[in-house]
Order: sequence, then structure tokens, then C-alpha cells
Amino acid sequence: MEENPFQSLKISSSEFLNSLQDRSICPKCLKSRKFYCYNCFVPVKGTEDRIPKVKLPLKIDIIKHPNECDGKSTSAHAAVLAPDDVHVYTYPCIPEYPDQSKVVLVFPGKKSLTLEEMANTLSTCDTKQNVDTISGSGKDSFSRSLVKDQNDTSTYNMKGNNSKPGDLSDEGKGNNSDESKLDENADMSPLKRKVEEDQGSQKKQRTFKRAPPFERAIFIDSTWKQTKGIIADDRLKDLTCVQLKSRETKFWRHQKDNPATYLSTIEAVYYLVRDYHDLFVDNIYDGEYDNLLFFFNFMYQKIRTTYDGGKSLKAYKQRAKKNCEKGLLNK
Repeated sequence: MEENPFQSLKISSSEFLNSLQDRSICPKCLKSRKFYCYNCFVPVKGTEDRIPKVKLPLKIDIIKHPNECDGKSTSAHAAVLAPDDVHVYTYPCIPEYPDQSKVVLVFPGKKSLTLEEMANTLSTCDTKQNVDTISGSGKDSFSRSLVKDQNDTSTYNMKGNNSKPGDLSDEGKGNNSDESKLDENADMSPLKRKVEEDQGSQKKQRTFKRAPPFERAIFIDSTWKQTKGIIADDRLKDLTCVQLKSRETKFWRHQKDNPATYLSTIEAVYYLVRDYHDLFVDNIYDGEYDNLLFFFNFMYQKIRTTYDGGKSLKAYKQRAKKNCEKGLLNK
């Protein structure tokens, strides 16, 4: 196990969790729990005001197989840390989606799209729309939207880069005439100030990107074999499938014969949200969703300390062996 694989992320300190020796009662189901209730998805006494809360840019639904162990599933992490945006359902319970065009199923397959492919499709559509707008019959209306009636004193003069709002053409200027000069308090001044204020404001703001192609993502929380049964459900089979970029899991649970690119549920949710943000929301990322890995990071460090750096864990032995075999094949 790596010493600190999440060092670059802005994850809140979880040191206070180590000081909690006793279990507490869940405020909803009244069952004994340690840090949070993995059935009700709420923090317990002693953690309710200290566990971070994450706001996501889209809604997440997690469909959990009934055979998945509630206490070991990382889907609860997402529901506890982002309660306003994440909901967990136990199969066969699946919510209805009236507008399936705004919903995707995160599942790798031959017909699955990457988020980059979706973004490129949007870019192509945007470019075509802009060309259609400023060419042909749309050109005149486009020009008229930029330049108003010349008799309107609040009109921009679009003649050249050095023109300023309110400048009169050479033809209309008289020597020392009142029309050739504009006082700072003239009608154009408020408009000019407004434009300059808008430009200054834009420089300070982030650059928000195109409208995202979907607003909700569905994850399946189960073993690989169980997943195939769930995605064949009639309520999900017509949804667009997306797949994530290949990343190596840091999960400590052994999954027989599965490669290191098979992520835990909370890892998959985190990486989807990160990619979604970068491609469709904002050009700047400031760690807004890093706390989705709050519990995952805590447990990772706990297990690493308990199991001598993870050397004896079957999951990491298997990955080390596969990496070694892959290295020999590439030579």
C-alpha cells in the first residue's frame, strides 16, 4: 500500500475519528454504529457536526445488490457525505426516470461512451450551430444584434478595433462641433461604465462550460457477476452507458480475478464527479469533491497501519503479482 496516495487532495482531517472509542446509537433506527449508520446514511452522535458535507454538481443514484454487505459497502460513504445529492436503493428497488435523456448508467461495455466523447460531441454541435447562426440567412440578424440603429445614442460603433462606444464617424464630425465631443456625463457614459464593469467582473469569475449532457448518474454496487443481472433490468437497459477513464483502485478488499482498474463504488463516484466537473462545469477545480474520500482515506490509513503497510493483504498481493507479470510481458 502506498504511504499516502491522496496527499494532493483537499480531504478534511479525520483524526477525531481515532478518538471515538465507543459506538453510538443511530438517531433514526437506534442501532449501534461507530461513525455513521450504513443503513440510514446519517452520522451518529459525536460525528454529526464534524463530518464534512459535500455538494455535487449532479445527482447520484446507487443501486445496491441485496447480497452486498451493508457494513462493508463504500456506497454508504457517498450517501453520508453528500446527503443532498446521493441516494442508495437496494435492488430490485429502482426509481423512475421520466426523462431518461438526462440520466446515464455508469457501466463499461462495447457501447459505452467516455465523458470525453460526450464533450467532443457537444463541441461539434456547438461549432455547427455557431456557423449556421452567422452564415447565410442568419448573418443579417446576427449583425443587427450587435449594432443598433445609428440614430440611437446608446449604440456601439463596430467600425474597427479602436472605436469606442459613442464615437462618431469622420463624416459626421464638425470642427469644434458639440457632436464631435462626448462629455463623460453624456448618455454614453453609463453604458460604457456598465460594459467596463461587466468586463472586469468576467475576469474575476471562473469560466463555466457548456450545458452538461446529463444531470444524474446511476452506479451499480455489487460484484461483477451480480452487476450483469441488474443492468439487464428493463428499467435500466435503455439508458446511455458511460465509462470512466482507467484508474487504479486503492481498495483493500480482495476481488478475485478482477484487475486493479476495478474501482470501489466511492472511488468510481469520486472520479466521475471530478471528470464531470472538468469537462462540463468549470475550468478551475479547487478540491470541492475531495471529501467524498473522507472515510475511504481514513480506512485506508487505518488498514495500512494495522496490517504492516498492507503487505499481507491478499488484494495487494494479487495486484503486485499482476503488475509483475505485466511488466515481464512488456519487456
